[in-house]
Amino acid sequence: MLGLWLCNRYICNSYIAAPAEEIAEKTQKVIPPVVTTTKAADTWSVRDGSAFGFESPNYISFNKSSFAHLAMASGVNGNMGDLVTYLKGHKERGVTITGRYGEGETNSSILPTLGLARANDIKSWMQGKGVPARQIEIADQLIPNAKWANNKLVHGIDIDFDALSMNDDRLKNIKDRLAGKPITLYFGTNQDQINLTAQQRTDFADLNYYLDRVAVAKLSIAGHTDNVGNRDYNVNLSQQRSVFVRDYLIKNGGIKTNRMTTQGYGPDRPVSSNATNDGKAKNRRVEVTLN
Repeated sequence: MLGLWLCNRYICNSYIAAPAEEIAEKTQKVIPPVVTTTKAADTWSVRDGSAFGFESPNYISFNKSSFAHLAMASGVNGNMGDLVTYLKGHKERGVTITGRYGEGETNSSILPTLGLARANDIKSWMQGKGVPARQIEIADQLIPNAKWANNKLVHGIDIDFDALSMNDDRLKNIKDRLAGKPITLYFGTNQDQINLTAQQRTDFADLNYYLDRVAVAKLSIAGHTDNVGNRDYNVNLSQQRSVFVRDYLIKNGGIKTNRMTTQGYGPDRPVSSNATNDGKAKNRRVEVTLN
């Protein structure tokens, strides 16, 4: 018995214990280090899921109180060109361009906010590259305590993707509300300046939207005066005012020239009596009508 025990313990079952480190290597699960891919805080990201996207250290920028975008950096220009190509090849996809704006900026556009005007500026740029208007919506975002770099808003635009929206109800509502119903702009004697009300800015935003999506729609712009002075002079003045309004809508709203007609009627179509100052003021007007 003693001999059998000695054989099993020291001679017959000869093994060498593996080092602790080797055992650990065979039994422990090796977990690789986690690799994170976080977007830098100062990177502009535009992405349509996995189908399209870009990230850029630069943005589309605007001078303070301006809605005309500054020259794009070469990389941004290339990225926006890729976006245009993608949208033209994917008619079912749409984008919302959000224009950002800061407190205290002056809005000289025909749209309700400077943010919408900035978004509309980029929309017009994309349309000029061949993207249909129906694939582009615009929105705005007020940025409290916006940071300025030499009176420049560096991060002026955001772009988000969504399924294409037809918005037929909005088109019908705009037509019902504005077709054949003039938006009236008033002028002082011999003046050619325009001060839009909040409602008129909303109306022009709707007209802009409608014209973009209804190819046969046009605006007629009719100028009128009171009866003070020579009739020929007033007819010419009313025509000048109608042209001024047309050019104003082009410059401050991006409406195309070929979507508008102008006409001056002088004192021939008064809406009030010229016997009073109040009546004369109402007759000095330009009417913008959706046809």
